[in-house]
Amino acid sequence: MNTSMASIHQLPSGKWRALIRKKGITPISATFVTEKLAKAFAKEKERQLEEIKATGRTAAPKGSTVAHYIDDYLDYIQRGRTLQRSALFIYKALKKRFGKIGIERLSKSHLDSFINDRKKEGVQGQTIAGDLSLLSSVLRYCYDSKHLDVDPDLADKARKSLKTNHKMRIKSREVECLPTQSEVDAIIAAYANKKRQKIDMPQVIKFGLYTSMRQSEICGIRIEDLDRENKTVIIRDRKHPSDKEGNDETVALLPSAWQIVETVIGSRQSGCIFPYNPKSVSTAFTRARAVAGVTRPVRFHDLRHKAITDFFGLGLNVPQVASMSGHRDWQTLKRYTHVKATDVHAAYNALNLKQGDLKNVDSQLALILQKLGDMNGAPA
Repeated sequence: MNTSMASIHQLPSGKWRALIRKKGITPISATFVTEKLAKAFAKEKERQLEEIKATGRTAAPKGSTVAHYIDDYLDYIQRGRTLQRSALFIYKALKKRFGKIGIERLSKSHLDSFINDRKKEGVQGQTIAGDLSLLSSVLRYCYDSKHLDVDPDLADKARKSLKTNHKMRIKSREVECLPTQSEVDAIIAAYANKKRQKIDMPQVIKFGLYTSMRQSEICGIRIEDLDRENKTVIIRDRKHPSDKEGNDETVALLPSAWQIVETVIGSRQSGCIFPYNPKSVSTAFTRARAVAGVTRPVRFHDLRHKAITDFFGLGLNVPQVASMSGHRDWQTLKRYTHVKATDVHAAYNALNLKQGDLKNVDSQLALILQKLGDMNGAPA
């Protein structure tokens, strides 16, 4: 029995609305200029629903292109958040490149040709990987949300082939722009003469270095979420690769970070510890970088990578650093360890010292026990 029901009716405005109701799905509706268009829409949607029910996948509507689904994806994603202008620019370029190709006809050869053309233009592997990553998001959306019969991993596989098939080096921008201590000191010093600065950037920068938090996390943590006894704070809805909400994490604040917190909040009992707009923090940092004469494109986010590197330098292990940084994949943290041959010798020597200390403790304990035994066995 077909439980779907499409209704077509005219609105007071004169336009026509198609409404499709089917058990188990959210009602689908759209408005059209003519009744004919409304009926055609309803017929196509019902066909897709029946096909999905039978096979789990559906063919894309006739004439639908990559450009159509990029627009559809952008409309969907921007309901919940605002994309950066750089991402929108890339999507515009992708539409120009692949826009006229049918979404189901997009193939490996199309992407290989794209990669080769970008290489000829002198574009670096990391940039091409970023382009393909954004295209991958569209294909995944088509597969998961639209149930289209497309390969959701097509662009991702092309991105992974950059190193192997195309012999391109994928550099990590974060590690390349790892800020030096002298650069950080120069940027902080640039605020010395900024009398009208509303954001206490020196404290924000230092806090970022002592915690590895993102600027959005720093500006979001609240006084109410501090645990003064255990020196921790809760980061609400921390960034997660798949889950958008419910990712609260309790993070340790090391002594330097805790000292900044106490200084910043003063007598306040509630509200954000750093009540600033994250974008304003990023902008202020970039401006100070220019004033300080730091020529490399160091961003505020790069402080997070320096912090992680410093944590490893302090001797924290991977699980401990991951609990601070919020990384779900420990493999990602490998690039920050920077282990050298001299580090191995230093660690070995430190281990020998610890073992030597334990032997000394054992010897001293044995001597004390011996003396106690002699005392207990001595005549009264």
